[in-house]
Amino acid sequence: MKTQKGACYLCSRLNDDFRLKYTEEHHILYGSGKRTISEEKGLKVYLCPEHHREGQQAVHNNREIRELLCRLAQEEYEQTHTRDEWMRISGKNYL
Repeated sequence: MKTQKGACYLCSRLNDDFRLKYTEEHHILYGSGKRTISEEKGLKVYLCPEHHREGQQAVHNNREIRELLCRLAQEEYEQTHTRDEWMRISGKNYL
């Protein structure tokens, strides 16, 4: 996914906020063995603490935001892969 350290992926997508700030790496797929798959497939983004783990819109606190991020990842992944490939690695269709 198109992301860079110091730029929160969700701040830019949701709020048009492209300011540089402290960010943390977030692996989009989660659960048993999914972190490794996220690492291998590049399914990770940099998020500010408010979007990662601290705020009401944090992916670790808010299912809607977490699934939005999964949906965006699936859209990106399916530009170069099939839906079947996505289903094999994620186990869920977010579109």
